Amino acid sequence: MYEQRTAELQSFIMSISDPRIRPFLDLKKLCQSGIYDLAVKMATAHAVQHGDFCYLQKILIVLDGSIHVNEFIASLRPKLNFIIMDAKPRYFKKATPERIAEVNKRAQKNRTATTAVDLSKPITKRAAKNMFKSTSTAQPTRRRAKGEKSSHDIMDSRLMLPGSYGTGRRK
Repeated sequence: MYEQRTAELQSFIMSISDPRIRPFLDLKKLCQSGIYDLAVKMATAHAVQHGDFCYLQKILIVLDGSIHVNEFIASLRPKLNFIIMDAKPRYFKKATPERIAEVNKRAQKNRTATTAVDLSKPITKRAAKNMFKSTSTAQPTRRRAKGEKSSHDIMDSRLMLPGSYGTGRRK
C-alpha cells in the first residue's frame, strides 16, 4: 500500500513538472492542496533517506519565480541541509552545516551592507515623498484621457444626496 501511494505521488510530481502542463497550473490552489503537501513530504523523506533531491528539484522548478517558492524552501529548512544554487534553473545542492552557516553569514552581511549604505546617505525631500507614496495604501486618482469627456449628468455626480431620486433608498 505504501509503495503504491509513493508511486502515485511520484507520478503527480512528474505530471506537474511537465513543461506542457505547467502553464495551466494555478499555483495558489496547488500549494493549498493536500496532495501537494503529501508530495512535498514524500520528496523530503526521499531526500533524507537517499540524499537525492530530484523530486524536490522538480517541485522547485514548478514554483520558481512565484511567491510560493520561499514558503516551500522554508518548510524544507528544518529537515534538510541544503543550499540553493543561483544558476538558472535553480537547483538544490547538499551542504554541510558549516557551509549553510557560511552562506547565511554572507547573506546577512549583504543585507546589512545595503541598509548601511542607504542610511548613510541623507534623504532628500523628493526621496522621502516617493517613499511615502510607495507605502501609502490610497489608490491613485484616475486621470482622464485626452479624448474622454466628463459627464454632465447629475446622476453621475457625487453631490447626489442619500434618499434622492435614483439612489434606490427611501427617505
